[in-house]
Amino acid sequence: MDASLCPHCGAEWLTGPPVEAFDLHVASGTRHYALLNGNTPPEDSETTFIHSIVSDADARLACIDDEISKLQKRVKQLKEKRALVSSYRTQNNGILSPLRRMPPEVLGEIFLWTLPTSTEKLERSKFYLADSPWVLTHICSRWRAISVSIPSLWSLIIIDYCAQPHPTYPLSLVEVQIQRAQNLKIHFYGGETNDSRPQIETFQFLSQHSSRWEDLSLGLTSKLVPFLPALRGRIQSLKRLWIQWSSPESQTVTEAIDCFESAPALVDFAVFNEYSFVPIAHPTHQLTRYELDCPWAEHRRILKLAPNLVEVRVVIRFDSEPWPDVDAVINLPYLRRLYVSSSDALNYLRAPALEGLSLWVDVDTLLPHLESFRDRSACSLRRLSLKGFPNAYTTTKILEQLPSITELAIAIDNSDASEGADLIMSALTVSHTPGSTVVAPHLRFLLLGCELDGSVDYTAYLEMLKSRWTAENCALNAATLAAEGPGPDSATLHGLHALRREGLDLFLVAGWKAVDEIEGWVYSTTWYH
Repeated sequence: MDASLCPHCGAEWLTGPPVEAFDLHVASGTRHYALLNGNTPPEDSETTFIHSIVSDADARLACIDDEISKLQKRVKQLKEKRALVSSYRTQNNGILSPLRRMPPEVLGEIFLWTLPTSTEKLERSKFYLADSPWVLTHICSRWRAISVSIPSLWSLIIIDYCAQPHPTYPLSLVEVQIQRAQNLKIHFYGGETNDSRPQIETFQFLSQHSSRWEDLSLGLTSKLVPFLPALRGRIQSLKRLWIQWSSPESQTVTEAIDCFESAPALVDFAVFNEYSFVPIAHPTHQLTRYELDCPWAEHRRILKLAPNLVEVRVVIRFDSEPWPDVDAVINLPYLRRLYVSSSDALNYLRAPALEGLSLWVDVDTLLPHLESFRDRSACSLRRLSLKGFPNAYTTTKILEQLPSITELAIAIDNSDASEGADLIMSALTVSHTPGSTVVAPHLRFLLLGCELDGSVDYTAYLEMLKSRWTAENCALNAATLAAEGPGPDSATLHGLHALRREGLDLFLVAGWKAVDEIEGWVYSTTWYH
Protein backbone atom coordinates (compact mmCIF):
# COMPACT_ATOMS: atom_id res chain seq x y z
CA MET A 1 0.00 0.00 0.00
CA ASP A 2 1.39 3.38 -1.01
CA ALA A 3 1.35 6.54 1.10
CA SER A 4 1.16 10.20 0.11
CA LEU A 5 1.21 13.38 2.23
CA CYS A 6 -1.72 15.65 3.00
CA PRO A 7 -0.87 19.15 1.69
CA HIS A 8 -2.49 20.79 4.80
CA CYS A 9 -1.11 18.91 7.80
CA GLY A 10 1.57 16.65 6.36
CA ALA A 11 -0.17 13.46 7.43
CA GLU A 12 0.23 10.40 5.27
CA TRP A 13 -2.67 9.19 3.16
CA LEU A 14 -2.95 5.48 2.57
CA THR A 15 -3.50 4.46 -1.06
CA GLY A 16 -3.51 1.07 -2.79
CA PRO A 17 -5.13 -1.00 -5.49
CA PRO A 18 -8.91 -0.82 -5.58
CA VAL A 19 -10.73 -3.57 -3.73
CA GLU A 20 -12.98 -5.71 -5.92
CA ALA A 21 -16.67 -5.18 -5.31
CA PHE A 22 -18.52 -7.92 -3.47
CA ASP A 23 -22.13 -8.29 -4.61
CA LEU A 24 -24.45 -8.78 -1.62
CA HIS A 25 -27.60 -8.59 -3.70
CA VAL A 26 -29.62 -11.78 -4.33
CA ALA A 27 -32.31 -11.57 -7.02
CA SER A 28 -35.82 -12.41 -5.88
CA GLY A 29 -37.47 -15.46 -7.42
CA THR A 30 -34.22 -17.40 -7.52
CA ARG A 31 -33.53 -20.63 -5.64
CA HIS A 32 -30.79 -18.83 -3.65
CA TYR A 33 -33.29 -16.18 -2.56
CA ALA A 34 -35.74 -18.85 -1.43
CA LEU A 35 -33.08 -20.59 0.65
CA LEU A 36 -32.03 -17.33 2.28
CA ASN A 37 -35.56 -16.36 3.23
CA GLY A 38 -36.93 -19.73 4.22
CA ASN A 39 -36.11 -22.76 6.28
CA THR A 40 -35.90 -25.30 3.46
CA PRO A 41 -32.71 -27.44 3.41
CA PRO A 42 -30.60 -27.19 0.23
CA GLU A 43 -30.41 -30.04 -2.23
CA ASP A 44 -27.13 -31.95 -2.36
CA SER A 45 -26.41 -30.40 -5.72
CA GLU A 46 -26.85 -26.91 -4.23
CA THR A 47 -24.39 -27.24 -1.34
CA THR A 48 -21.36 -26.73 -3.59
CA PHE A 49 -22.78 -23.39 -4.70
CA ILE A 50 -23.52 -22.30 -1.13
CA HIS A 51 -20.03 -23.35 0.02
CA SER A 52 -18.51 -21.22 -2.75
CA ILE A 53 -20.49 -18.19 -1.59
CA VAL A 54 -19.35 -18.70 2.04
CA SER A 55 -15.76 -19.11 0.83
CA ASP A 56 -15.97 -15.87 -1.15
CA ALA A 57 -17.41 -14.08 1.90
CA ASP A 58 -14.55 -15.42 4.09
CA ALA A 59 -12.04 -14.07 1.60
CA ARG A 60 -13.80 -10.73 1.56
CA LEU A 61 -13.91 -10.58 5.41
CA ALA A 62 -10.19 -11.37 5.54
CA CYS A 63 -9.54 -8.49 3.17
CA ILE A 64 -11.70 -6.12 5.22
CA ASP A 65 -10.04 -7.24 8.48
CA ASP A 66 -6.68 -6.55 6.91
CA GLU A 67 -7.86 -3.08 5.93
CA ILE A 68 -9.20 -2.46 9.44
CA SER A 69 -5.91 -3.61 10.99
CA LYS A 70 -3.93 -1.26 8.78
CA LEU A 71 -6.28 1.61 9.52
CA GLN A 72 -6.16 0.93 13.28
CA LYS A 73 -2.40 0.92 13.15
CA ARG A 74 -2.53 4.16 11.21
CA VAL A 75 -5.00 5.69 13.70
CA LYS A 76 -2.67 4.72 16.55
CA GLN A 77 0.22 6.39 14.73
CA LEU A 78 -1.86 9.49 14.15
CA LYS A 79 -2.94 9.63 17.80
CA GLU A 80 0.70 9.41 18.89
CA LYS A 81 1.62 12.18 16.46
CA ARG A 82 -1.33 14.23 17.67
CA ALA A 83 -0.20 13.87 21.27
CA LEU A 84 3.28 15.07 20.32
CA VAL A 85 1.95 18.04 18.37
CA SER A 86 -0.51 18.87 21.17
CA SER A 87 2.27 18.78 23.75
CA TYR A 88 4.43 20.96 21.50
CA ARG A 89 1.54 23.40 21.12
CA THR A 90 0.96 23.49 24.88
CA GLN A 91 4.64 24.18 25.53
CA ASN A 92 4.68 27.02 23.05
CA ASN A 93 1.36 28.40 24.26
CA GLY A 94 2.85 28.39 27.76
CA ILE A 95 5.31 31.02 26.59
CA LEU A 96 2.35 33.39 26.41
CA SER A 97 1.08 32.45 29.91
CA PRO A 98 0.44 35.40 32.27
CA LEU A 99 2.27 33.40 34.96
CA ARG A 100 5.53 34.29 33.22
CA ARG A 101 4.78 37.96 33.73
CA MET A 102 3.39 37.60 37.26
CA PRO A 103 5.44 39.58 39.77
CA PRO A 104 7.46 37.36 42.13
CA GLU A 105 5.68 38.76 45.20
CA VAL A 106 2.27 37.76 43.78
CA LEU A 107 3.51 34.30 42.83
CA GLY A 108 4.99 33.97 46.30
CA GLU A 109 1.62 34.77 47.88
CA ILE A 110 0.03 32.05 45.74
CA PHE A 111 2.74 29.62 46.85
CA LEU A 112 1.83 30.27 50.49
CA TRP A 113 -1.74 29.14 49.80
CA THR A 114 -0.47 25.80 48.49
CA LEU A 115 1.02 24.76 51.84
CA PRO A 116 -0.74 21.80 53.50
CA THR A 117 -2.08 22.44 56.99
CA SER A 118 -0.42 20.94 60.04
CA THR A 119 -3.50 18.74 60.51
CA GLU A 120 -3.19 17.36 56.98
CA LYS A 121 0.50 16.61 57.53
CA LEU A 122 -0.14 14.91 60.86
CA GLU A 123 -2.94 12.78 59.41
CA ARG A 124 -0.63 11.44 56.73
CA SER A 125 2.24 11.07 59.22
CA LYS A 126 4.69 10.73 56.32
CA PHE A 127 7.00 13.08 54.49
CA TYR A 128 6.24 13.65 50.80
CA LEU A 129 8.53 15.48 48.39
CA ALA A 130 5.42 16.01 46.27
CA ASP A 131 4.04 18.33 48.97
CA SER A 132 4.47 22.07 48.90
CA PRO A 133 6.92 23.74 49.28
CA TRP A 134 9.26 21.01 48.04
CA VAL A 135 7.33 20.38 44.83
CA LEU A 136 7.58 24.07 43.90
CA THR A 137 11.34 23.72 43.51
CA HIS A 138 10.92 21.15 40.73
CA ILE A 139 8.66 23.10 38.34
CA CYS A 140 11.13 25.49 36.76
CA SER A 141 14.18 27.53 37.69
CA ARG A 142 12.10 30.69 38.27
CA TRP A 143 9.66 28.97 40.62
CA ARG A 144 12.55 27.35 42.43
CA ALA A 145 14.32 30.68 42.90
CA ILE A 146 11.14 32.37 44.17
CA SER A 147 10.15 29.56 46.55
CA VAL A 148 13.64 29.25 47.99
CA SER A 149 13.70 33.02 48.62
CA ILE A 150 10.54 33.03 50.78
CA PRO A 151 11.45 31.99 54.35
CA SER A 152 7.82 31.65 55.49
CA LEU A 153 7.30 28.82 52.98
CA TRP A 154 9.80 26.71 54.90
CA SER A 155 9.07 27.62 58.52
CA LEU A 156 6.69 24.74 59.41
CA ILE A 157 8.48 21.52 60.43
CA ILE A 158 6.39 18.57 61.62
CA ILE A 159 7.96 15.35 62.90
CA ASP A 160 5.74 12.79 64.62
CA TYR A 161 7.20 9.71 66.32
CA CYS A 162 3.84 8.82 67.86
CA ALA A 163 2.22 7.85 64.58
CA GLN A 164 5.37 6.26 63.14
CA PRO A 165 8.39 4.75 64.89
CA HIS A 166 10.61 6.01 62.08
CA PRO A 167 9.30 9.15 60.31
CA THR A 168 10.40 9.34 56.72
CA TYR A 169 11.72 12.89 56.99
CA PRO A 170 15.51 12.69 56.50
CA LEU A 171 17.54 14.99 58.72
CA SER A 172 19.40 16.19 55.64
CA LEU A 173 16.14 17.63 54.26
CA VAL A 174 15.23 19.06 57.66
CA GLU A 175 18.57 20.86 57.59
CA VAL A 176 17.85 22.23 54.10
CA GLN A 177 14.44 23.44 55.24
CA ILE A 178 15.92 25.17 58.30
CA GLN A 179 18.50 26.89 56.12
CA ARG A 180 15.76 28.29 53.88
CA ALA A 181 13.51 29.37 56.76
CA GLN A 182 13.86 32.30 59.10
CA ASN A 183 11.64 31.83 62.13
CA LEU A 184 10.66 28.22 62.76
CA LYS A 185 7.34 26.64 63.68
CA ILE A 186 8.34 23.32 65.23
CA HIS A 187 5.90 20.47 65.80
CA PHE A 188 7.75 17.57 67.39
CA TYR A 189 5.91 14.65 68.97
CA GLY A 190 7.81 11.90 70.72
CA GLY A 191 6.54 8.34 71.18
CA GLU A 192 7.15 6.78 74.60
CA THR A 193 7.09 3.17 73.34
CA ASN A 194 9.21 3.77 70.22
CA ASP A 195 13.00 3.78 69.90
CA SER A 196 14.21 6.89 71.74
CA ARG A 197 17.57 7.22 69.95
CA PRO A 198 16.36 8.76 66.67
CA GLN A 199 13.93 10.93 68.64
CA ILE A 200 16.71 12.32 70.81
CA GLU A 201 18.99 12.82 67.81
CA THR A 202 16.31 14.75 65.92
CA PHE A 203 15.28 16.83 68.93
CA GLN A 204 18.88 17.77 69.68
CA PHE A 205 19.38 18.77 66.07
CA LEU A 206 16.28 20.98 66.17
CA SER A 207 17.42 22.43 69.50
CA GLN A 208 20.57 23.76 67.83
CA HIS A 209 18.25 26.26 66.14
CA SER A 210 16.03 26.97 69.17
CA SER A 211 16.84 30.69 69.01
CA ARG A 212 14.71 30.80 65.85
CA TRP A 213 11.73 28.89 67.24
CA GLU A 214 8.59 31.00 67.01
CA ASP A 215 6.04 28.24 67.66
CA LEU A 216 6.77 25.05 69.56
CA SER A 217 4.30 22.19 69.78
CA LEU A 218 5.97 19.48 71.80
CA GLY A 219 4.92 15.94 72.68
CA LEU A 220 7.15 14.90 75.57
CA THR A 221 8.43 11.48 76.58
CA SER A 222 10.44 10.44 79.62
CA LYS A 223 13.56 10.23 77.43
CA LEU A 224 13.14 13.75 76.01
CA VAL A 225 12.51 15.60 79.29
CA PRO A 226 16.20 15.54 80.38
CA PHE A 227 17.13 17.55 77.27
CA LEU A 228 14.80 20.45 78.07
CA PRO A 229 17.11 22.35 80.49
CA ALA A 230 19.49 22.99 77.58
CA LEU A 231 16.81 25.29 76.08
CA ARG A 232 17.03 27.78 78.94
CA GLY A 233 18.14 31.15 77.62
CA ARG A 234 18.09 29.92 74.01
CA ILE A 235 14.44 30.49 73.01
CA GLN A 236 14.45 34.25 72.52
CA SER A 237 11.91 34.22 69.67
CA LEU A 238 9.41 31.74 71.10
CA LYS A 239 5.91 33.25 71.10
CA ARG A 240 3.57 30.24 71.28
CA LEU A 241 4.04 27.04 73.22
CA TRP A 242 1.95 23.86 73.37
CA ILE A 243 3.03 20.88 75.47
CA GLN A 244 1.45 17.45 75.73
CA TRP A 245 2.60 14.10 77.09
CA SER A 246 2.98 10.86 75.14
CA SER A 247 1.80 8.57 77.98
CA PRO A 248 1.49 8.39 81.79
CA GLU A 249 5.04 7.05 81.93
CA SER A 250 6.27 10.20 80.21
CA GLN A 251 5.49 12.26 83.32
CA THR A 252 7.26 10.05 85.86
CA VAL A 253 10.76 11.47 85.40
CA THR A 254 10.14 15.05 86.51
CA GLU A 255 8.20 17.02 89.08
CA ALA A 256 8.46 20.36 87.28
CA ILE A 257 9.87 22.02 84.15
CA ASP A 258 11.38 25.51 84.29
CA CYS A 259 13.25 26.03 81.00
CA PHE A 260 10.48 28.18 79.48
CA GLU A 261 10.28 30.68 82.33
CA SER A 262 12.90 32.93 80.77
CA ALA A 263 11.38 33.04 77.25
CA PRO A 264 11.20 36.83 76.69
CA ALA A 265 8.69 36.76 73.79
CA LEU A 266 6.34 34.02 75.04
CA VAL A 267 2.73 35.27 75.13
CA ASP A 268 0.68 32.12 74.37
CA PHE A 269 1.16 29.23 76.81
CA ALA A 270 -0.83 25.97 76.64
CA VAL A 271 -0.34 22.58 78.30
CA PHE A 272 -2.46 19.44 78.05
CA ASN A 273 -1.89 17.48 81.25
CA GLU A 274 -3.81 14.41 80.19
CA TYR A 275 -2.56 12.07 82.91
CA SER A 276 -1.40 14.19 85.87
CA PHE A 277 -0.42 17.74 86.65
CA VAL A 278 3.24 18.68 86.14
CA PRO A 279 4.03 22.34 86.89
CA ILE A 280 5.70 24.10 83.97
CA ALA A 281 7.11 27.53 84.77
CA HIS A 282 6.39 30.35 82.32
CA PRO A 283 6.69 34.15 82.18
CA THR A 284 3.21 34.69 83.65
CA HIS A 285 3.29 38.48 83.70
CA GLN A 286 3.68 38.77 79.90
CA LEU A 287 1.06 36.23 78.82
CA THR A 288 -1.89 37.32 76.69
CA ARG A 289 -3.29 33.80 76.43
CA TYR A 290 -3.03 30.60 78.39
CA GLU A 291 -4.72 27.19 78.40
CA LEU A 292 -4.12 24.71 81.16
CA ASP A 293 -5.74 21.77 82.95
CA CYS A 294 -4.69 21.86 86.57
CA PRO A 295 -6.07 22.46 90.08
CA TRP A 296 -7.99 25.69 90.66
CA ALA A 297 -5.28 26.97 93.01
CA GLU A 298 -2.79 27.03 90.12
CA HIS A 299 -5.27 28.79 87.85
CA ARG A 300 -5.94 31.33 90.55
CA ARG A 301 -2.22 31.99 91.00
CA ILE A 302 -1.72 32.54 87.26
CA LEU A 303 -4.77 34.78 86.86
CA LYS A 304 -3.59 37.04 89.68
CA LEU A 305 -0.16 37.49 88.06
CA ALA A 306 -1.24 37.93 84.43
CA PRO A 307 -3.10 41.24 84.05
CA ASN A 308 -2.63 41.37 80.25
CA LEU A 309 -4.60 38.24 79.44
CA VAL A 310 -6.91 38.50 76.42
CA GLU A 311 -7.97 34.85 76.12
CA VAL A 312 -8.04 32.13 78.79
CA ARG A 313 -9.10 28.49 78.86
CA VAL A 314 -9.53 27.31 82.45
CA VAL A 315 -9.84 23.53 82.75
CA ILE A 316 -9.98 22.44 86.38
CA ARG A 317 -8.62 18.92 86.95
CA PHE A 318 -6.61 16.94 89.49
CA ASP A 319 -8.35 18.89 92.24
CA SER A 320 -10.05 17.35 95.26
CA GLU A 321 -10.05 20.52 97.35
CA PRO A 322 -13.33 22.36 98.03
CA TRP A 323 -13.82 25.78 96.50
CA PRO A 324 -12.11 28.36 98.74
CA ASP A 325 -13.77 31.48 100.07
CA VAL A 326 -13.87 34.45 97.71
CA ASP A 327 -11.49 36.71 99.60
CA ALA A 328 -10.70 38.96 96.66
CA VAL A 329 -12.00 39.09 93.11
CA ILE A 330 -9.39 38.82 90.36
CA ASN A 331 -9.68 41.71 87.92
CA LEU A 332 -8.87 40.94 84.27
CA PRO A 333 -9.31 44.27 82.51
CA TYR A 334 -8.30 43.16 78.99
CA LEU A 335 -9.88 39.71 78.91
CA ARG A 336 -12.03 39.24 75.78
CA ARG A 337 -12.58 35.46 75.62
CA LEU A 338 -12.99 33.01 78.50
CA TYR A 339 -13.68 29.29 78.86
CA VAL A 340 -14.25 27.66 82.24
CA SER A 341 -14.90 23.98 82.84
CA SER A 342 -16.83 24.85 86.02
CA SER A 343 -19.06 27.87 86.41
CA ASP A 344 -17.94 28.14 90.06
CA ALA A 345 -14.76 29.78 88.77
CA LEU A 346 -16.82 32.79 87.65
CA ASN A 347 -17.33 33.73 91.32
CA TYR A 348 -13.66 34.69 91.58
CA LEU A 349 -13.38 36.76 88.42
CA ARG A 350 -14.21 40.20 87.06
CA ALA A 351 -13.84 40.83 83.31
CA PRO A 352 -15.35 44.17 82.21
CA ALA A 353 -14.19 43.82 78.58
CA LEU A 354 -15.38 40.22 78.08
CA GLU A 355 -17.08 39.57 74.73
CA GLY A 356 -17.11 35.77 74.48
CA LEU A 357 -17.88 33.28 77.24
CA SER A 358 -17.67 29.51 76.85
CA LEU A 359 -18.84 27.07 79.51
CA TRP A 360 -18.84 23.36 80.15
CA VAL A 361 -22.38 22.58 81.28
CA ASP A 362 -23.32 19.49 83.27
CA VAL A 363 -25.18 20.79 86.33
CA ASP A 364 -27.99 23.27 86.92
CA THR A 365 -25.99 25.68 89.13
CA LEU A 366 -24.83 27.78 86.21
CA LEU A 367 -27.39 30.59 86.36
CA PRO A 368 -26.56 32.05 89.81
CA HIS A 369 -22.82 32.05 89.04
CA LEU A 370 -23.37 33.68 85.66
CA GLU A 371 -25.72 36.33 87.05
CA SER A 372 -23.29 37.44 89.76
CA PHE A 373 -20.41 37.45 87.27
CA ARG A 374 -22.44 39.58 84.84
CA ASP A 375 -23.41 42.09 87.55
CA ARG A 376 -19.85 42.29 88.85
CA SER A 377 -18.20 42.62 85.43
CA ALA A 378 -20.82 44.85 83.74
CA CYS A 379 -19.61 43.45 80.43
CA SER A 380 -21.51 43.27 77.16
CA LEU A 381 -21.33 39.62 76.22
CA ARG A 382 -21.74 39.09 72.51
CA ARG A 383 -20.92 35.39 72.13
CA LEU A 384 -21.98 32.41 74.27
CA SER A 385 -20.73 28.84 73.79
CA LEU A 386 -22.15 25.90 75.73
CA LYS A 387 -20.49 22.50 75.57
CA GLY A 388 -21.19 19.27 77.40
CA PHE A 389 -24.79 18.76 78.50
CA PRO A 390 -26.62 22.04 77.85
CA ASN A 391 -30.36 22.11 78.59
CA ALA A 392 -33.15 24.18 77.13
CA TYR A 393 -34.26 25.87 80.36
CA THR A 394 -30.82 27.24 81.31
CA THR A 395 -29.99 28.25 77.75
CA THR A 396 -33.21 30.18 77.20
CA LYS A 397 -32.89 31.87 80.60
CA ILE A 398 -29.39 33.06 79.76
CA LEU A 399 -30.55 34.40 76.40
CA GLU A 400 -33.45 36.23 78.07
CA GLN A 401 -31.24 37.79 80.74
CA LEU A 402 -28.42 38.71 78.34
CA PRO A 403 -29.96 40.30 75.24
CA SER A 404 -26.50 41.50 74.20
CA ILE A 405 -25.70 37.92 73.09
CA THR A 406 -26.03 37.73 69.31
CA GLU A 407 -23.98 34.58 68.68
CA LEU A 408 -24.79 31.19 70.25
CA ALA A 409 -22.88 27.92 69.93
CA ILE A 410 -24.14 24.56 71.20
CA ALA A 411 -21.59 21.72 71.09
CA ILE A 412 -22.00 18.14 72.27
CA ASP A 413 -19.58 15.22 72.31
CA ASN A 414 -21.73 12.56 73.94
CA SER A 415 -24.89 10.81 72.83
CA ASP A 416 -26.38 11.39 76.30
CA ALA A 417 -26.39 15.11 75.53
CA SER A 418 -28.46 14.70 72.37
CA GLU A 419 -31.83 15.10 74.05
CA GLY A 420 -30.82 18.39 75.64
CA ALA A 421 -29.57 19.74 72.32
CA ASP A 422 -32.80 18.70 70.59
CA LEU A 423 -34.84 20.48 73.24
CA ILE A 424 -32.79 23.64 72.76
CA MET A 425 -33.53 23.54 69.03
CA SER A 426 -37.21 23.04 69.80
CA ALA A 427 -37.15 26.06 72.14
CA LEU A 428 -35.44 28.18 69.48
CA THR A 429 -37.94 27.17 66.78
CA VAL A 430 -40.35 30.02 66.03
CA SER A 431 -44.00 29.05 66.37
CA HIS A 432 -46.59 30.59 64.04
CA THR A 433 -49.29 30.20 66.67
CA PRO A 434 -50.88 33.60 67.44
CA GLY A 435 -49.63 35.06 70.72
CA SER A 436 -46.54 32.82 70.93
CA THR A 437 -43.24 34.40 71.98
CA VAL A 438 -39.91 34.11 70.23
CA VAL A 439 -36.85 33.06 72.24
CA ALA A 440 -33.89 35.38 71.66
CA PRO A 441 -35.05 37.14 68.49
CA HIS A 442 -31.79 39.13 68.61
CA LEU A 443 -29.63 36.08 67.76
CA ARG A 444 -27.78 36.67 64.50
CA PHE A 445 -25.65 33.53 64.44
CA LEU A 446 -26.13 29.91 65.57
CA LEU A 447 -23.56 27.11 65.63
CA LEU A 448 -24.47 23.50 66.25
CA GLY A 449 -21.48 21.23 66.77
CA CYS A 450 -21.50 17.43 67.08
CA GLU A 451 -18.28 15.59 67.77
CA LEU A 452 -17.88 11.91 66.92
CA ASP A 453 -20.00 10.49 69.74
CA GLY A 454 -22.66 13.21 69.58
CA SER A 455 -25.83 13.20 67.52
CA VAL A 456 -28.85 15.45 67.06
CA ASP A 457 -32.11 15.56 65.15
CA TYR A 458 -30.94 17.26 61.96
CA THR A 459 -34.49 17.50 60.65
CA ALA A 460 -35.45 19.53 63.73
CA TYR A 461 -32.32 21.63 63.20
CA LEU A 462 -33.41 22.44 59.66
CA GLU A 463 -36.92 23.37 60.81
CA MET A 464 -35.48 25.63 63.51
CA LEU A 465 -33.26 27.45 61.04
CA LYS A 466 -36.08 27.76 58.52
CA SER A 467 -38.47 29.16 61.12
CA ARG A 468 -36.00 31.80 62.31
CA TRP A 469 -34.88 32.68 58.79
CA THR A 470 -38.43 33.34 57.61
CA ALA A 471 -39.73 35.02 60.79
CA GLU A 472 -40.04 38.79 60.46
CA ASN A 473 -38.93 39.49 64.01
CA CYS A 474 -35.77 37.33 64.02
CA ALA A 475 -32.28 38.66 63.26
CA LEU A 476 -30.71 35.34 62.20
CA ASN A 477 -28.52 35.74 59.12
CA ALA A 478 -25.76 33.14 59.59
CA ALA A 479 -25.35 29.58 60.88
CA THR A 480 -22.75 26.83 61.05
CA LEU A 481 -23.29 23.09 61.27
CA ALA A 482 -20.14 21.22 62.33
CA ALA A 483 -20.52 17.42 62.36
CA GLU A 484 -17.47 15.24 62.94
CA GLY A 485 -19.45 12.02 62.51
CA PRO A 486 -22.52 11.18 60.42
CA GLY A 487 -24.25 14.35 59.30
CA PRO A 488 -27.68 15.15 57.86
CA ASP A 489 -29.37 12.89 55.32
CA SER A 490 -29.74 13.97 51.70
CA ALA A 491 -33.23 15.43 52.17
CA THR A 492 -32.09 17.60 55.09
CA LEU A 493 -28.98 18.67 53.17
CA HIS A 494 -31.23 19.66 50.27
CA GLY A 495 -33.27 21.84 52.63
CA LEU A 496 -30.13 23.42 54.10
CA HIS A 497 -28.77 24.23 50.65
CA ALA A 498 -32.13 25.78 49.78
CA LEU A 499 -31.78 28.16 52.74
CA ARG A 500 -28.30 29.05 51.56
CA ARG A 501 -29.63 29.86 48.10
CA GLU A 502 -32.23 32.10 49.72
CA GLY A 503 -29.45 34.13 51.33
CA LEU A 504 -28.70 32.52 54.72
CA ASP A 505 -24.94 32.57 55.33
CA LEU A 506 -24.70 28.85 56.06
CA PHE A 507 -21.42 27.00 56.62
CA LEU A 508 -21.37 23.17 56.64
CA VAL A 509 -18.20 21.50 57.86
CA ALA A 510 -17.37 17.84 58.54
CA GLY A 511 -14.59 15.58 59.84
CA TRP A 512 -11.55 17.04 61.57
CA LYS A 513 -12.44 20.48 60.26
CA ALA A 514 -15.65 20.26 62.28
CA VAL A 515 -13.60 19.55 65.41
CA ASP A 516 -11.38 22.55 64.67
CA GLU A 517 -14.46 24.73 64.25
CA ILE A 518 -15.90 23.59 67.58
CA GLU A 519 -12.60 23.95 69.41
CA GLY A 520 -12.27 27.49 68.15
CA TRP A 521 -15.60 28.34 69.77
CA VAL A 522 -14.53 26.92 73.15
CA TYR A 523 -11.16 28.69 72.91
CA SER A 524 -9.02 25.58 72.60
CA THR A 525 -5.60 25.78 71.03
CA THR A 526 -5.92 24.77 67.38
CA TRP A 527 -2.63 25.89 65.82
CA TYR A 528 -0.65 22.98 67.29
CA HIS A 529 -2.42 20.45 65.01
